[in-house]
Amino acid sequence: MSTEDQKPWYRQFWCWFVFAPLGIWVIAMIGTVVVLNDNMVDLVVDDYSQLGKTYIQERAAYDRADELGVGVRVHVQRDSGRVTLALDGIDNPPDILRMKLVHPTAAKQDLGVELKRDGTGLYRGGTGVAIDSRRYVLVEPGDGSWLLRGELKAQAGDLRLGGSGDDSGA
Repeated sequence: MSTEDQKPWYRQFWCWFVFAPLGIWVIAMIGTVVVLNDNMVDLVVDDYSQLGKTYIQERAAYDRADELGVGVRVHVQRDSGRVTLALDGIDNPPDILRMKLVHPTAAKQDLGVELKRDGTGLYRGGTGVAIDSRRYVLVEPGDGSWLLRGELKAQAGDLRLGGSGDDSGA
């Protein structure tokens, strides 16, 4: 009997030659799944419904905003996340508006803002964090009866939605 045969199984060359690549492969696959799961691109945020194999955008809330002639002017202070909004076209404005700042690809970076009307008629609120990139802006009243949508470019601080001067690009 040789000394090679007397070693325990875990000290045998052929044991490591066969099982080491399999172990490395398992670790690499687990790492790949973790990385892909953390960096997954999120779905589009908007009013869509699925009809068979197609998706149809629900336009009722947008059409209602057009009927009412609703328009907003939004000013965003990107470094502090403060938002000021002026609402046009409504005779009896709501006390609270909801605004979403939706990141184009990462849902974890979406921000929601509750804007309250002050004594001057402007709506003010804040995200509490800096807004660093391009965002889709969704503005609606508390009851969700109408909806305006636009895009806030990467370095822009002002945006006009709805009404006669819509530069939303939607």
